[in-house]
Amino acid sequence: MVLGKHFIGDIKSPVEKALKCLLEVNPTLGFIESHKIIYNRFVKKNKVILISGGGSGHEPAHAGFVGNGMLDVAVAGDIFASPSAAQILVGLKAVDGSEGILMIVKNYTGDKLNFGLAAQKARSEDQEISVVFVNEDASLNAESLVGRRGLAGTVFVHKIAGAAASRGLKLPEVTRVAQKTANSVTTVGVSLDRCSVPGRSGQEGLGAAELEYGMGIHNEPGVLRANLTDLSSVVSKVLSYLLSDSSPVTFGKNDNIAVMVNNLGGLSVLELSVIAEEVFKWLSNAPQKLEIARKYVGTLMTSLDGPGFSVTLLKLDEEILSYLDDPTEVQAWPKQFENTEDTPAESRITQYSPPEKAAYQVKSHLVVAPETLTKVSSALLKKIEAEEPTITKYDTLVGDGDCGTTLLKGVASINDAFENGKVDTTDLSTTFESIAEIVESSMGGTSGAIYGIFLNAFVNHLRDSNEEESLQKILQKSLYGALRDLCTFTLARRGHRTLMDTLIPFVETFKQTGDLNKAVEDGSRGCEETKKMEAKLGRASYVSAEQVERDGGVMDPGALGLKCILEVLGKELA
Repeated sequence: MVLGKHFIGDIKSPVEKALKCLLEVNPTLGFIESHKIIYNRFVKKNKVILISGGGSGHEPAHAGFVGNGMLDVAVAGDIFASPSAAQILVGLKAVDGSEGILMIVKNYTGDKLNFGLAAQKARSEDQEISVVFVNEDASLNAESLVGRRGLAGTVFVHKIAGAAASRGLKLPEVTRVAQKTANSVTTVGVSLDRCSVPGRSGQEGLGAAELEYGMGIHNEPGVLRANLTDLSSVVSKVLSYLLSDSSPVTFGKNDNIAVMVNNLGGLSVLELSVIAEEVFKWLSNAPQKLEIARKYVGTLMTSLDGPGFSVTLLKLDEEILSYLDDPTEVQAWPKQFENTEDTPAESRITQYSPPEKAAYQVKSHLVVAPETLTKVSSALLKKIEAEEPTITKYDTLVGDGDCGTTLLKGVASINDAFENGKVDTTDLSTTFESIAEIVESSMGGTSGAIYGIFLNAFVNHLRDSNEEESLQKILQKSLYGALRDLCTFTLARRGHRTLMDTLIPFVETFKQTGDLNKAVEDGSRGCEETKKMEAKLGRASYVSAEQVERDGGVMDPGALGLKCILEVLGKELA
């Protein structure tokens, strides 16, 4: 993505609009628009109030964690800018703080100064205020003047302190629990690139083959820029920071921990899940023999659309774990499952084993020499290997580019099965049943499903055939019956620019004439005609007619793939 390219690049007040959206979906929240403050409208009486906040761009933090069981007030600054002391002071008065207020503040200079100034002003008005600073970044040197940054581990402090306050603990105890949590948490981030700030021009990103360790959440540089390597090495590097002697938390053997794998904003759910699985696997085999008691994966504290992730480790004891498991009504906090039997994920993974097939009675009228079938399979593989680049080229122009490789994978798998004696060649029905199973397991997408349906229907019609008829007649009827069955599952017909433009004329001609060569010719002609057709179905229907007709037209790749198959059958069997 081009840095600075956004739908909201022309929006003058994106933070206010984003906060208003929270009210649209969550009726428990209130909003002081003049000071960008989100608060819980239904705070329990006689409880310590929790307030946090900071610059915007870290959503769902911090406003997304306002609600029963976590924060009571969140104060939002502009993007990556601390809220002012005046904003925070209004936030301190947003709800009843008669039982005292705890500020949870990330260790950034602007946040510390502005929250500190607001705290002093509130104390001058006899408000009881405590402050806990979160400084957990394991990638930074604690000896520096600025100290460590507060990162995604701050959310753990919100959750655990929020639970303590909800239980009715007094301010000194809530503060103690929050500080204990802050002292027990550590985080490191890594990113493939900078995040993109709306409305900001001239943003520079990392090189295509680079990544950066120790990324903060305000687009600041990391502590190490390196070449992009495999995922295992990246995860290992991140965790080496967290478990090193310089980490703010020391982990001993058999320590219980909670792990948070956090999306910095720009990763897909799929990519984040793969990363998290690698993190959990690595930690399970770490020399420290850590016991992972809780696992959290999601988007909790972002850096706008930063294409990276952070890993947070929280050292647990019974007290912290108890508060961590307390319920909360906050939607942004990951769902907590009931504590059922805690069995390792690996022990819950199984593989499907198909049941043994019932004994099959060979149908003598369907027997074909295995050598003939193997010869056809070998010839088919050579043909598709030669034509795959063309099929792929056409599918790149009018589809998603995988038609040729998908077909080749299926044909190669079939040939491999023949060569290794894995195709049941008892008779034609068992042969095509084996082929259908291979197609189903090796070919994905629409074409795989179409071939699968057709082949399975073909097998059923073969087994229902009259043994007194000739094999040619049986094949004519069975192919036609399979086509009819296929047509009940797809709307594609002749003229729609799909592989049906090849299949239908082939099957119909063979049904009418019994002449395989004539049927192959008509199927090939149907394929050629797709060059000038307007696509009615499939991804090609989204492509402009100008692109399809360029250079004299492009044959439908699915129709071309089937044409190649039929030409081999015609040559080897006629």
